Amino acid sequence: MDTFVSVEHALATVLASARVTAPEPAPLAQAVGRTLAAPVVADGPLPPFDTSAMDGYAVRVGDLPAPGALPLAGAVHAGAAAPMALPPGAAVAVMTGAPLPAGTEAVVPIEWTERQDDAVRFDRLPTPGLSIRRAGEALAAGAAVLEAGAVVTAGAVGLLASVGAATLSVRRRPVVAVVSTGDELVDADRQPGPGQIRDSNGPALAAQVEAAGGRPLRLHAADRADDLARVLDAAFDADVLVFAGGVSMGERDLVRPALDARGVEWDFWQVRQRPGKPLAFGTWDGRPVIGLPGNPVSAVVGFEVYVRPLLAACLGRAEEPAPETGALAEAVVKREGLTTFVRVAATRSASGALVLSPAGSQGSHVARSLLASDGLATLPADWPEAPAGARVPFRPWGW
Repeated sequence: MDTFVSVEHALATVLASARVTAPEPAPLAQAVGRTLAAPVVADGPLPPFDTSAMDGYAVRVGDLPAPGALPLAGAVHAGAAAPMALPPGAAVAVMTGAPLPAGTEAVVPIEWTERQDDAVRFDRLPTPGLSIRRAGEALAAGAAVLEAGAVVTAGAVGLLASVGAATLSVRRRPVVAVVSTGDELVDADRQPGPGQIRDSNGPALAAQVEAAGGRPLRLHAADRADDLARVLDAAFDADVLVFAGGVSMGERDLVRPALDARGVEWDFWQVRQRPGKPLAFGTWDGRPVIGLPGNPVSAVVGFEVYVRPLLAACLGRAEEPAPETGALAEAVVKREGLTTFVRVAATRSASGALVLSPAGSQGSHVARSLLASDGLATLPADWPEAPAGARVPFRPWGW
């Protein structure tokens, strides 16, 4: 087992353990936030027929007087069956979304016309194709709508419905056991007693699991071997296990021996980073086991750097775009040899350049900095210092 590894080595090791979850069906109405296991293609052209883009009159351009009137040969409303062909030398009234008579070359907006009993007068002449939406113009039959690995968003639902995707093949949400450890922890609805604090890591990490597309299983273990054994039994069927606290080398840090007894094979125990150096990783019957530090910021940052990409891989999601590069608005103190993750607020200069400002104190216990920041700037391990103006990669938070 490697005891002290680089961030790059740690991330590669974590991602190598990912096992893609099985597909399952999901109704479209329940699919927002789910990850497609199979591509969706259009079952027909969109629009499915030539249609009017606005209320007006279907005409042949060459039939129009300049100016003058044409007799009306009927009207077509949205939802009507395909109408007969447009008679020569006549106009047909059409409503927005209505199928167009064969032979229509333009739709003259109603604002350009004046109705005269059974005729219509045209004050302006259209160009060919005006206000016509041709069949397949938006999407051809068989065209890809969303690829496998795409996340279904609210913006995609309407298009998916329009191509008949009433049921989607999506990846099963990976179950993530989120285990808070420590005798000092109580739930948020309890008043802490002497020496106790409310558990913030459990709710925070569970929320991150939800935002990343997983399904959290929240558990709490006291600092006793028998209670850890109970929790491990409850977490046995989880796809990923995440521990918050108990992974250091203190007298009551019992997570490692409890997991050792269950046959966990460890890959590393510390990472050259700040915050969150005491970060452990191994596998239990092939399932990833991640031990995050107990400090709230360290736990959240560790999740963002390692667990969120792991869950994306388990879901078969498309790769994230490369991080954007921004300039530090002020110098940041760092230690050479450690990759440093800085909580930063991201703004734009007048020229549109990304500017990154440290979001207050960077102490690993200052959870308020998570509210004041937009994401993480990464300072390379080999930098002895990080001066103002230094250009560094930035990734927004995943929630």
